[in-house]
Amino acid sequence: MSDRRVSIVLVSVGMYGQKYLHALTEQDVGGDLVGIVDIAPGLDVRYPVIREKHIPMFPSLEAFYAAEKADLAILCSPIHLHAQMVHTCLRNGSHVLCEKPLCLTETETRSMAEAAQKAQRVLAVGWQLNYHPGLLQLKRDILRGRFGAPVRFQCLHAMRRGENYYGRSNWAGKIQVDGREVLDSPFMNACAHHFQLMTFLLGDDMASACMPVHVEGELWRGNPNVENYDIAALRFQTGAGIPILYYTAHPLETKNLGQKGIGILEDATLRWGRGEHYRVITKNGEELDYGAEDTLPMRKLYDMVEAVKHGTPVPCSALAGLGHLAAVRMAQTLPVADIAPEHVIYRTEQGDRFPCVQHLESVLESAADAWALPREIGLSL
Repeated sequence: MSDRRVSIVLVSVGMYGQKYLHALTEQDVGGDLVGIVDIAPGLDVRYPVIREKHIPMFPSLEAFYAAEKADLAILCSPIHLHAQMVHTCLRNGSHVLCEKPLCLTETETRSMAEAAQKAQRVLAVGWQLNYHPGLLQLKRDILRGRFGAPVRFQCLHAMRRGENYYGRSNWAGKIQVDGREVLDSPFMNACAHHFQLMTFLLGDDMASACMPVHVEGELWRGNPNVENYDIAALRFQTGAGIPILYYTAHPLETKNLGQKGIGILEDATLRWGRGEHYRVITKNGEELDYGAEDTLPMRKLYDMVEAVKHGTPVPCSALAGLGHLAAVRMAQTLPVADIAPEHVIYRTEQGDRFPCVQHLESVLESAADAWALPREIGLSL
């Protein structure tokens, strides 16, 4: 296998799938795109490269595998379809790189992991921060006790999303679709990465994430057309007694708020932010730089191709997302408060319309600065 190119099928050329399409058609990743699975009409018009490179298109994975084979399947499909598709790919001999989150239950996660092991195939998940070389070194340093025991972690990560975002699919912002769980929210999906990163950094070994065992929090719905919550301030306790706080939202006036993360350890402090490096400053004044955002944005794709060709391990297995998944399900049990309509204003920008909750940014930032939930410092939306 190491001497030949990897054949790849891409499932769903949607909002994120197009990134894979561009990488697979504009770069040499060590593999070739032999098929696209998608039911959206006119994809070859929206993406002329499909016609230019004569990439065959199929309406389902079953139709693809009836005609073709692939060493690697990349899944960018809706979350509630992942489990079924992963099993289909494994049964047909493909390794799988599935975009995050992998699925919605621990039972499904472990079932897929066991199926991959039985099929002797790699199942990796696209939490891209888990592939970052600097962050992998940071985790190794934390595990070997270089900075003492972790004490508490937090991050603020919020991004504005409007009508175009929620109108792109039948599952965006929904709790269920056609009787199947979706649980879509900023915490579950668009702003999930930095919470998952914290659980990954606090995992007991390089392959695992820590598990939350308790949650307190405040959830709100600022966009009246969203079924689930779209604002969250959450505090989890891990099994090791470490608090992890997370603040996230979509109905912002600001396009991006955060990332702004802090990790307190016994002998050092970790800080990171958008456009900044991940830095650790120890109590004796030593400063360690673990890098900024990855200079290879699709590193997970390159790493997965190498894993298929050479049998090298991937840093983000199916189990790496279990801490985040547990947290999502715990948060989903909390009550959701509706923001009063008079506190929501609407902005129109570049053909999109955004609901914006007044003072949301200052409430989340003040709570994060205090390591608190908003109500604990007398704030409310």
